Amino acid sequence: MRVLFIDTKPFNPNRYIARGVFDALRADPRVVEAVWAEYADAVPLALAQPFDLLFAFDGEEARNPVISRLLELIQRKLVWFTEDPYERGVNLALSRHFDLVFTNDGSSAAYYDNRGIHLPLAGDPQRNRHAITDQKPRYDVFFGGTAWPNRLKFLAELKRRRPDLRCKFVLVSNPALDPHIEGMRDGFEFTPGVSIGDFCRLANASRVTLTLPRKFSTSEADPETASDTPGPRFFEVALAGSCQIVDAETTSAAASLFTEGVHYLGFRTMDDCLAQIETALADEPRRRAIARDAQTHVGQAHLYRHRVAAMLDRVAALETPVLAPAPARQRPRVLFVAHNIVQHGRFGGAETYLEAIRARIGTVDPWILVPDNRKIDGRRFLLYDRDLVVRDSVTLGAPYAAALLTHPELEIFFQKLLAEHRFEQVHFNHLLGFPPSLPIIARAMGATTLYSLHDYFPICERFNLLGPAGRYCEIDRRPPATCDICLKQTQGLEPGSQARRRRFMRDSLAAIDVVLAGSAASAALLQHFYLETAARTHLLPPPVNAAPPRPAPREAGPLKVAHLGNFGRHKGADTILEVIARCQGQPVEFHIFGRVDPDFLPLVEKYTASSVTLHGSFSGGTLPAALADCDVMLFLSTWPETYGITLSEAQLAGLVPIVTNLGAQAERVRDGETGFLVEIGDALAVTDIVLTLAQDRTRLNALRAAQPLDAGIGADDFIAGLEALYAGLPPQPAAAPAETRRLLSLEEYGVFLDSPTWTQRSLYGFSLLSGPRGVGFMMRRFVAVARTDGMGLALRMARNKLRQIAARLRPA
Repeated sequence: MRVLFIDTKPFNPNRYIARGVFDALRADPRVVEAVWAEYADAVPLALAQPFDLLFAFDGEEARNPVISRLLELIQRKLVWFTEDPYERGVNLALSRHFDLVFTNDGSSAAYYDNRGIHLPLAGDPQRNRHAITDQKPRYDVFFGGTAWPNRLKFLAELKRRRPDLRCKFVLVSNPALDPHIEGMRDGFEFTPGVSIGDFCRLANASRVTLTLPRKFSTSEADPETASDTPGPRFFEVALAGSCQIVDAETTSAAASLFTEGVHYLGFRTMDDCLAQIETALADEPRRRAIARDAQTHVGQAHLYRHRVAAMLDRVAALETPVLAPAPARQRPRVLFVAHNIVQHGRFGGAETYLEAIRARIGTVDPWILVPDNRKIDGRRFLLYDRDLVVRDSVTLGAPYAAALLTHPELEIFFQKLLAEHRFEQVHFNHLLGFPPSLPIIARAMGATTLYSLHDYFPICERFNLLGPAGRYCEIDRRPPATCDICLKQTQGLEPGSQARRRRFMRDSLAAIDVVLAGSAASAALLQHFYLETAARTHLLPPPVNAAPPRPAPREAGPLKVAHLGNFGRHKGADTILEVIARCQGQPVEFHIFGRVDPDFLPLVEKYTASSVTLHGSFSGGTLPAALADCDVMLFLSTWPETYGITLSEAQLAGLVPIVTNLGAQAERVRDGETGFLVEIGDALAVTDIVLTLAQDRTRLNALRAAQPLDAGIGADDFIAGLEALYAGLPPQPAAAPAETRRLLSLEEYGVFLDSPTWTQRSLYGFSLLSGPRGVGFMMRRFVAVARTDGMGLALRMARNKLRQIAARLRPA
């Protein structure tokens, strides 16, 4: 039997119990393999190989999309609820998805549609057992546990009536409990937690240990709910070798598990308790005998190996499941995460790439998540279906900022989309405008992930890798400290910022299954920083537009030089302007096809009367017909392009390219044979080439004839290549929308950050009010809790949160 085990409570203070159960499961001879899973890897594990049984421990906080997915993927499943009766109102709906339901509380067993099986918690000799010696104990009375209000009242009365006792109380509190014990703190010290090792050592060093029940619940209908079964401390103290004095009235099941007077001393009132303490302290031999008998009894009948054996007996008695796996969708649904789309305007190569997919792909159903950059506040995100119908949206309480590695509100919305719309794949067309945490979440929720490398955003926020001088920083040939100098000069960032960003980006890229690169040069540069991506990189050039037919060679007339695409500084606009100036009075015309950045428009317009023609923007999917009349194309980008669509389009049209000697552009030109390579900013070299070709028509025509007829791939071939790639991805069964009652935080997926930003640590008090978990997020959380758990709990949580904020803002 292969078993996948998961503790459903991500930050379970009793995680050691889950470990003890798992160790016992792994040791059972019927289990071939037991795999411990966390929320980050549970679904990928279940997708990668079949499991015979899902073992969900604790049950609390399990109504989330990860558990929903596991319930679909693994045919046999059991849950062991350990927080009954306090959580059974929530547990009932969850229990109906499991074949076997075990509960720690006897009174709750019948509650689960008469399917519940009472199974108390137990002890773990590896973590709990201590030898019982003749050494004089350090304390008379020990109690350790959560500071429930009923326990504080009892302990306060005990101290008042017997101040002479050497008492050791370890009282655990937390922010959720604090409001309920506000008036009961006098005379006690509190701790955020105690290890099970320390707890058992303190019990072993005490003459007697009190076992007190929890009589408290956040349920307004029954605030004094109590379990009828002893909790784990009952068994742990016995293994630790201490004589227990137990509230027998509220833990009636203790008498069915142990023998009162032999394994423990019971009490029902404070007077009874004081009398039992007095008896135990006065009779040392009997006290030790009770401790030894209890320790022996737990070792024989109440270890986690006994509990696991009982559960696996029940599993063996189940009928063999006959459920066939759900069929995969005929057209898998793919979520494209994009920083912009053609329909929103001001687009470039990444947007036309995505538009070609949306308009043409047939084997998958493409949807798009994109920021609404038509709104200047950056708070609104839209989910489009294939037909560009808005299917969902969110307006964030606080906008996403480029310095953020995480944005909880946006992460929650992203999870909601994945759960409700069941996307089999998530294809990140770009992460600009999104927290880089999203691939981690997508993978954890079971989606296959892809990333298209349109620029070098994973390497640097300055995704074109332009240094302070506005040209390629050559970081692949410089020491890493160069990044600190550059970012300090350009953005005022402190040293170490880039290292923090790349460290997180490495984790983000580790969650990507396939990296799509348009060229070997761009893939090599990414792998220079993230070598581990090499095995997952797939080369697929982006689609190029069909070029107009090549005209017959012209034997006379001016040389026509084209620039195709956006005319901006990173595209070499400064160099082109210098070339234009140097060519004044020569038989050379310059034709600029595309949008001209506002900074350069006045500079270009100075030459429109003499040698420059501005053709304006052209629509995506087509090339201007006038391009076919040109002879030469300038591709003078100051950064290593990842592909250069316009370069391929110009080559297909028969234009001779003059390109900068780096990146993908240099990869596709043979210097002097199919074009020319020049260094960044070398306007003189470009001018010499242009004037030479203007005078030598024979060489110009030979170079034009040498342009490849297969430069780049068309949209149909691109889509065919992408569809083949998607077809090779692991198929996923179709399923109903997953549970979204509770969505997980990045921390619950196992990612912990010392700061939400990669740039610098913000003032904490300010970030509480204005950060991703600021006022807007807290208001939405308040409404969500009020709807699902009642106004009472929502108000208590809000009051406690305001106290935390006030405490952190208060001067020291």
